[in-house]
Amino acid sequence: MPITWRPATWNDIELTLSILARHRGDALVGAKAAIESWKRLAGDPFFASAAIESNPAFLGHRLVGFGASVFVSPAFADAEIANPGPDINSRIIESIAAGQSVLATRNQVGHANAGEGVDVVVLYGTWRDGILGPGQKRDVQTLLAKSFTEWHAGYRIRRILVETTSEPQREFAESSGVYRTIAEFPGPGRVLHLMTHDSATTTPASLGSILFSYQEPLLRLRDSDRQLLLAAVNGATDLELAAELGVTLFAVKARWRSAVARVEEAMPGLVLEVDGHKGRGAQKRHRVLAYVRNHPEELRPFDRKRKPYE
Repeated sequence: MPITWRPATWNDIELTLSILARHRGDALVGAKAAIESWKRLAGDPFFASAAIESNPAFLGHRLVGFGASVFVSPAFADAEIANPGPDINSRIIESIAAGQSVLATRNQVGHANAGEGVDVVVLYGTWRDGILGPGQKRDVQTLLAKSFTEWHAGYRIRRILVETTSEPQREFAESSGVYRTIAEFPGPGRVLHLMTHDSATTTPASLGSILFSYQEPLLRLRDSDRQLLLAAVNGATDLELAAELGVTLFAVKARWRSAVARVEEAMPGLVLEVDGHKGRGAQKRHRVLAYVRNHPEELRPFDRKRKPYE
């Protein structure tokens, strides 16, 4: 069963949430408000998601798994760890529905990347348990873990919280060997797990150890440069970039000149030919993009100047 993953979109939300309704987080606000909150989440720049798809469809289902996570404020994470209770995702969804979101802001993420690190909560992570065989289930679980790692590469992670609500999910979380249990609740598999740098690095070469392997960016890109490169790493043309960024083609070219100039200033050797000569514009772009693909921290918000959690 060939499977792939892609970020979930606004249009995917109701279908993805139908895989396992109890992960919808509607205990405090009801189904309708929860779905609307999820749709708002889909537009958040730090909403990490993976729609796991089978091609061709498997037993009538193209969507066979879904995972999603968010960055939360340090105050929310501190409170949940100090006084854990069931349905952590319901409290996050309630905060969004009430207009008092506990999600981390862009400023908080930028400062956290330059400081103690961001706190992550896994809102949803499941698969179509009733139709997948053991091998297919392992493939989906592997892709969920891989997509989670790719989404969060380059961020300074402080803590990761995940609540499981079934024995298969609990087994999946605990199989990594990098989560520790901080609370158990009534019901099969209902456990709140915590991953930290210390627990993740006990298992070398694990996905957890990769997540907590962080290095600070060297380029110190401006927000506009970072925005351009983040949109360009997947091979978009200038016309596609203009449409995605909502600017003119002229503005895209100007941003490229700015980004390359910034890189030349910070790391002159990055845009040099082997013989010591600078390449053409397209060659410079290629080298810059190759570098940031391998150094995703360059594309993440990073701000030393702001006060903590400003």
